[in-house]
Amino acid sequence: MNTERWYHRYGLHAIMILLVIWSVIPFTWALQNSIKFVRDVRLNAIWGYDPTGIAYNGFWFSDDDINMWHPLLVVLAFGAVATALGMIGKRAGNEGKYFYGAVIAVLAFGVWWFPRLFETSRNYEYFVNSLVVTVLTVVISISIGLLAGYGLARYTGISGAVILIVALGFRALPRSAFVLPYFFTANRLGILDSRLVLVLALVAVNQPFTIWMLRSFFMDVPKSLEEAAMIDGASRFQAFYKVIIPIMWPGIIATALFTLLLAYNEFLFVRVLAVTNYTLPVGISAATAAEGPQIFNEIPAASVSITLPIIIVIILFQKHLVKGLGAGAVKG
Repeated sequence: MNTERWYHRYGLHAIMILLVIWSVIPFTWALQNSIKFVRDVRLNAIWGYDPTGIAYNGFWFSDDDINMWHPLLVVLAFGAVATALGMIGKRAGNEGKYFYGAVIAVLAFGVWWFPRLFETSRNYEYFVNSLVVTVLTVVISISIGLLAGYGLARYTGISGAVILIVALGFRALPRSAFVLPYFFTANRLGILDSRLVLVLALVAVNQPFTIWMLRSFFMDVPKSLEEAAMIDGASRFQAFYKVIIPIMWPGIIATALFTLLLAYNEFLFVRVLAVTNYTLPVGISAATAAEGPQIFNEIPAASVSITLPIIIVIILFQKHLVKGLGAGAVKG
């Protein structure tokens, strides 16, 4: 019996290791090709090549002679300042929100100031579009989802079930069923090829997901908590904001991260609704149509660049993400 368990345990570990290796291979391949010269990419050199940052230079900057250490040091400096403020905010207790606000301000200033310090290419504009559209989509979706999820979790009438079923059906429909109506509507309203239409479309499409996710969390929060707060004189909204929301942070962060991934990696809506004002995933796709040998290493460099922010965000919030998923955020 012990031998059987031994085989099961190590067999399971071996399968998991193979799955991890299989999942990491594409990113490793892209990372390796992004630091090669074109000749080494064509030769499929695995080792013995001279590493270079020329691919990142060609993708992100218009100046071919720029020293890649300079922008890298600027990025690291802003990252270090933001990290230090975040650590101080974590230890500051109730005053920590001011430091978290300072982190956002530092990062926003860095994104704004960077193209004024270096001659960036059009791809940097696509990256800024990705950040703006993603952040606005997450903020609006979570704000609406919190109120809707709370209301549907506390309301037991038949209309609540109907709303949930309709939202689920809306979410189950393919994206192609919505993109053309959004295109013609945006064209009539004069907001085609703008960040606004992308945010509105992504919020509409992802909203059922956030409502279902957050509702499942609210279902696990006892009603007695808010009832006790209301007995003490708090209004329904005060009980929701001051009592329920602090308990809900793991679920909010988990839902926000999933929404962030959906918005950040969106392709179809951006490709149709943004004629020229792309986000970075569509910008990378457009770059693959270019002619020239540089696409062999610049496209992998772009893929690594678009992945790194997501990896950093997941690492920063992994504790809350695991706690949120463990609490049942994805059940149902």
